[in-house]
Order: sequence, then C-alpha cells, then structure tokens
Amino acid sequence: MRQADPRFAAWLLEETGIDAESLGANALARAVGARAAVTLEVHADLHPAVTRKAWMSGAALPDWAREAYWQRLTSTPAERQALIDALVVPETWFFREREAFAALARLGAKRLAAQPGDVLRVLSVPCSSGEEPYSAAMALLDAGLAPEQFAIDAIDISGQSIAAAARGVYGRNAFRGDGLAFRERYFEAAPDGWRIAASVRRAVTFERANLFEWLAPHPVRYDFIFCRNVLIYFDRASQDRAIDLLRARLTAGGMIFVGPAETGLMMRHEMVSAYIPLAFGFRAPEPGATADHQYPASPSAAVPPALTPLPVIAATAAAPAFGSAPVFVPLDAPLAAAARGSAPSRLSLRPLHGAPAPRAAAVVNAHAARGPSTVAAPGATPEAALADARRLADAGALDEAERLATQAAQALTQNAGTWYLLGLIADAQGRAAEALAHYRKAIYLEPSHYEALTHLAALLEVQGDAEGARRLMRRAQRAGQEVAPRGEPDAGGPHV
Repeated sequence: MRQADPRFAAWLLEETGIDAESLGANALARAVGARAAVTLEVHADLHPAVTRKAWMSGAALPDWAREAYWQRLTSTPAERQALIDALVVPETWFFREREAFAALARLGAKRLAAQPGDVLRVLSVPCSSGEEPYSAAMALLDAGLAPEQFAIDAIDISGQSIAAAARGVYGRNAFRGDGLAFRERYFEAAPDGWRIAASVRRAVTFERANLFEWLAPHPVRYDFIFCRNVLIYFDRASQDRAIDLLRARLTAGGMIFVGPAETGLMMRHEMVSAYIPLAFGFRAPEPGATADHQYPASPSAAVPPALTPLPVIAATAAAPAFGSAPVFVPLDAPLAAAARGSAPSRLSLRPLHGAPAPRAAAVVNAHAARGPSTVAAPGATPEAALADARRLADAGALDEAERLATQAAQALTQNAGTWYLLGLIADAQGRAAEALAHYRKAIYLEPSHYEALTHLAALLEVQGDAEGARRLMRRAQRAGQEVAPRGEPDAGGPHV
C-alpha cells in the first residue's frame, strides 16, 4: 500500500486488540497485499503491469485491489481468519523462559499437597502452536502429579496454530538449547519431526478463540495463567481490558506469568510480584491490603507462608538445564522437608522492576554457608570469579556477587554475560540507571543477547518509554530465533 490504510489497522485493533504498529513497519500492509494477491488473483489478469509478487510486498497494491480486498475481508469470516493467521506467526519453543515452568511445578505440587483431591487448573493464552501448554504439562508430570490431578486449557486466535498444536508434531526449531532429555521421555520420532506423547496431549484442551470473547463469559477460575509476550502488542485500552479479564479468572492466590517486558503493565494494575527470579509471576493483592503491603519492607520481616519464595534455578550457562532430567521433587516433598525442619530457601535476584529488593547485607552469607570451595581463591581466573559471582547472586548475597563480578569485568571487558549479571544485580537492588547502563553494554557487546534485550525492554517500559521497549522486544524476538540447537536453521516470525 502506498500509504497506510487506516481501515485495516482499525479492523485489526477491533478484531484482536493488536496495535498494527507493534507488528513492525509495513507488516500489516504486506499481509494485506499477500492475501489480496491470493484472493483477487483473477482480477490481476486485467492489470498485467501489476505482478503478484509486487502485490505481496504491499507497496504496489493498487487502489481498486485494496478496495476489493476490504470488501472481501469485511464480508467473509474465513478471510478474516486467514488474514489473522497471516499476521500471527508462531515463534516459540519448549520450555521458553523456563523459570516459569519450574515455579508452576513447585507451587502446583505445593498447592495440591495442601488441598488433596483438588484439580490444578492452568490456562495458556495465547498458546500458539502448543509448545507452552505442553511444557506446562510435562513440568507437572515431572513434579510427580498424576494426569487426573491437573487440567490445562489453551486458546489461540490463529486456527493454523491450534491445528498444529492438536497435531502435536514438532521440528527442530521447537527444541532449543542443550537440555533436551525431556524429548526422550515425552516424544517419539516421526517422519517429519517428533510426536508428543499421548499422555501429554490428553492433558491439554485446545480451542480457537479470541482472548477477549473467550475470557469474559468463561466460568472457570485458574490457579496459574500463562499470558506471555502478547500484551505488548495490544494498545493501552486492550492491555487494560485483557489484564482485568485475566485477573478475574484467577483463583485466590493464583498466579499470572507474563513476558519480561510486560512486568510494568502488571504493576500498573497493582498486581503483586511473586518475587521468583526470571519467572515474571504476579498475584492479585490480598483483600484489604495494598500492593505495598503484600511483601515485607525488609528481609527481617516475615514473608506470608503462601508467598514464600521458591528456590532459584539460575538462568546461567553454569546452571543445570531445565528438562535435562526430572528436576522436580515428588508431590509430598514440600511437606516432608517441613517435617525435617529444613530452612526455607532464600530468594536471590529479583529482576522485576519497581519492586523492593533486599540488601545483601541482610541476607545470609551464602558462600560462607556453602564452604570455601564455593568462592574463587585468591589469584583465581576471572572466569572462576564470574562463576562464583553468579552462584552468590543466585543465593542472594548481592553485594559480594557484585564485588566479584566487578572484579571479573576488569579482565573480561568484552564478555556480555559479565555486564548482564551486573545489570541483574543493580536491577535487583533498585538501581535502575546502573542496570540500564549495564544492559546496554551487554547488548553492545552481543547485539542478540536475548535476556539483556528483554530486561532492558522491561526497564524502559516501567520508565514510560513504551516505543523503546517495543523496539527492543522486536529485536529480542529476532534474537530468540537464533537460539535454535547448534548448527540447525531456524524459521518463524514474531510470537504474537
């Protein structure tokens, strides 16, 4: 289209809540041109100077074809779905942002242990091509839950995505990173990839639906809701409406997991951080309490039992890969640990912006508790110091972790991971300006550093720079496509 046609952008916003500009420059124009090239192909014969390829670019779509396609779009439900499918391109993989699944497994097992006989209910919206809800099912099965103890609902506006999810066959792009042992447990080889096990498939109910239309009258309340990396594509009014609908569907004490760049949106609605590092989980405030009073103002204050932080699974190269083995404790483990008098695990990094974070001076000195072997000896290599800094940060000793990371940075000046860790530490301690500078340096050194991009986007969102956050998330999406298994090509577009 020579100029953006506001009718199509308005239609997309009304139909899906998606702001056309959030999809990237000319994405809507290209999709309209491509669909017009398919549906109006017979008319193209009357205009030989206009090639089908030119139409698909969006720029050369003539006025008569734009008008003809608009009439077709507004009068044909199948075409409306086809255009949505062309715009909503799935970009996801199994155990994406895995800390959320670890939190689901631990908290879900704990909830069922406290309420035996209940059924744990989970919602994935949008579910794309199924990787997210299937990951949730595998995490719960690994946690020791029986199939009849949980139920997962999954919806997406794309009919193509729902069909792919129901089929349950996935190629290499769906399996990223090194921790792929779960594939051996829950998949079987198929001619065109890997087919997910029937036990996992039966745990998830898929439905093609519009988030807004489906949630409003839906009678079920959920213990956990995954709504990640979609709110950033909505305009402000749609964001507010979606969050209100999601919150209304939560059980008491339930949790919503969002994407890293969406944390500011949740806090705008007075949702309370669950303080689970890198899981980006939020709860509704308890009745009669404000968000400021949901968590202790200092580490010495008692954390409400229902909100006790989970042990941290470090998001570093040195951490065990989630999915590499059944890493979750049996269903009765939380109660057994309590019977033994085990001390609760301490919370470490708190990368959710705007939330109070404990100073490390008040946190148990983790490296002393673990013994001298945990901390690099004098004269140790910078790499060893950096590894110890990660472990200390993960254990909550932020001041000591920062000291070691700063020491390592003097030698590893070109190591993006060093500056990302320093950014996380500054972020967790509420020093936003320093965190921003560290994240930017990490991205300068490694432009496709996914975690630094998403955390910087979240920081910008909280500071009010929505456009800057949106640009960074688009970069993060492109970077995420490069995280496919080593030596394997990747495909796909933005995960909306």
